[in-house]
Amino acid sequence: MGYIVFVGYDTDAERKRIDYLIDKWSARAVVRKPRGTVIYIEAENPSEFLEELFSKIEGDVEEKVELYEAKPVKKKVEGKKRILEYTVPEEKKVVERFIDYLLSKLNAGLVGSDPVAKTYSLYTRKGRATIKVITKGNGSSHVVFEIEGFGEAVDFLAGRIDEELKLFAGG
Repeated sequence: MGYIVFVGYDTDAERKRIDYLIDKWSARAVVRKPRGTVIYIEAENPSEFLEELFSKIEGDVEEKVELYEAKPVKKKVEGKKRILEYTVPEEKKVVERFIDYLLSKLNAGLVGSDPVAKTYSLYTRKGRATIKVITKGNGSSHVVFEIEGFGEAVDFLAGRIDEELKLFAGG
């Protein structure tokens, strides 16, 4: 069975990532990005719409129009989540500055902040993810990273953060 996937995107960079994915998957499956437009219609009598559509098309309608029945699929792809926790023998302010440096090195952008946590969003070649950072402490600091995303991004970022934090924490 085939699927029709509607994907909205906001930027040219996002469109290019989608095009790359289509190219990558075309070796594993039948994946097409049709030229023209995709129309989804729910109507009592779709043949009226189709008749009017066919009247607007130049050339051979059979070559230019493909028609499929479609129904929404309730399947959702589950995102991944990893939680990393560290105790660092440094003051909270020092740890927060290091985390800001680390996340800027990973090209993460701050998307939200409250007195308890900061939330960052980033895109890597492995995929998109969000990172929530909770830092507590007096004297030594307790840091929690909640990394959520899709694909390989979560494990990739967890590995990078773990490596950097262990070096920073001295072991």
